[in-house]
Formats: sequence, C-alpha cells, structure tokens
Amino acid sequence: MSSETISGMREMLVPLDGREASLRSVPVAARIADRLGLALRLFGVSGDPEETRKWLLAQAERLLPGRDVAVDAASGDDPASVIAGQAASGTLVCMATAATLRPHQGHVGSVAEHVVREVGHPVMLLGPHVDPDPGELTKRIVVPVDGSDLSAQALDIAGDLARALRVPAWVVSAIPPKVEAAAGQRLGATPSAAESGYVRGLARALADRYGIKTGYEVLHIEDPAEAILDFAGDDAMVVMSTHGRSGLNRLFAGSVALGVVARSRRPVVVWRPTEAQ
Repeated sequence: MSSETISGMREMLVPLDGREASLRSVPVAARIADRLGLALRLFGVSGDPEETRKWLLAQAERLLPGRDVAVDAASGDDPASVIAGQAASGTLVCMATAATLRPHQGHVGSVAEHVVREVGHPVMLLGPHVDPDPGELTKRIVVPVDGSDLSAQALDIAGDLARALRVPAWVVSAIPPKVEAAAGQRLGATPSAAESGYVRGLARALADRYGIKTGYEVLHIEDPAEAILDFAGDDAMVVMSTHGRSGLNRLFAGSVALGVVARSRRPVVVWRPTEAQ
C-alpha cells in the first residue's frame, strides 16, 4: 500500500516543459485540485529558472485568470529527478505525457515514467486524449486487479480518492475469452465464478473500509487495456498499480498501464509499489 493516500495531500504540482502539449494538464489539474482542496503549483525545469518562472506566470494568467496559482522553477540536467525531488510528502504530481512506448521498456516513457518510478506515491498522468474540459470531473473510480498483491495495493488509493470525490469505486478484473475457453476445455469449468468471487470480496472490503458505494465486474475482452478503457468509458477515472506481474492476466506489465494512459479521456492515477521498484 502507498504510505500516502491522496486525501492526505496538500498541494498539486503540475510540471510544464515549455511545450504547448504540456499545458493541457493545467485546466484539468486546476479542477481536480479544487475538488480535492489542494493548492496549485506550476513547475518547470530549465537552464534559466528565472525566465521559466516568467513563462509559467504568463501561462497561469492566460489559462487560469484570476486564480491564485504558485509558480516555481529549478535548474537541472535530469528533469524527472528534479520533479520527484519537489514531490515531497503531501504533494500530488499531475502531469501530461505523450504516453509513447520506448523501445525495450514497455513503460509510460520519458520523464513521466521516471517520475512515477521515483516519486514513491501516486502520480496523476494525462495522456494525449484527455479532455481538457470534460464537464463533470468524474462519476466513478475504476481500479483493475489481477490477483497479485501488487495490483491490489491500488485499492486503498482508489477507495480514498472515491471517498474524497464522493463517487463510487468499481473493482474490475479481465479474463481474455481465449483464456476462458481454454480453461473450460481443460477443467470443465470457467474461471469466471472464482474471479467474480475474488473481485466481489475486494469491492465489499473497500466499501466497508472507506464507507463508499462499490461495484465489481469481470471483463471479457482480449486486450486488458481495451477492457479497462471500455468499462471506464468517458466518465470514470482509472487508478492502477504497475508491475503486478503475477495473477491470471498479468494486467500490470508496463505496456498495459501505457495503453490505458495513452487512450484514456480522463486522468489516470498510477502507483508503483515499493516492491516493484
């Protein structure tokens, strides 16, 4: 479990790199910060921190007119490490990412991947298809699990966020149809019943622990990322661990987290458990 849940955070840190693509995180981060009661800070890493502060201030005035926004910048050769160093206890990082697959890595890629790796608590990622003006922020929290302890560590983050946003949380697992059919031929039964009991138990425990409404579902789509996104639709925020390699579907290899971030229209909260470092 993360040592720090989202409701205990005090500040939202929004890293910006000077490119227009990174700016799409600003209005979304501001809305989430408002819902969670967090202060908002725009942050940049460059060779000229003073010029970067001026640019950040101009963006804050342009994108969030009249809002009280802190801006800050630092120099450094490794932006991810500098950002992670700023993400001390009580700071939630919310950052845009192109979510492209780097050769031989299979992770979220570039600076965002390394921030997730180094920060040590949940990070909110905005892929290229996130809607900057989605209307209602989110109606549900969806947390995928695959039977591994690592994937289940996202449950507390999801429950805590659902309680903070006052929305229900859904626990989901995916069984590809080919796996289902093969198990049925081999065992004379399918794994759906056992999997349903597993996610139902997690959902009930989450409801009891956080005093929220919960649901559960077993998904039957070949591609785990597609299954998660199809279920989440346009009104749910996904919360997931990365690198829970055991379990029926190995859902949380980095390529699955990548696929969810890359295609989601909502921010995705990603948590890399200590055991997966």
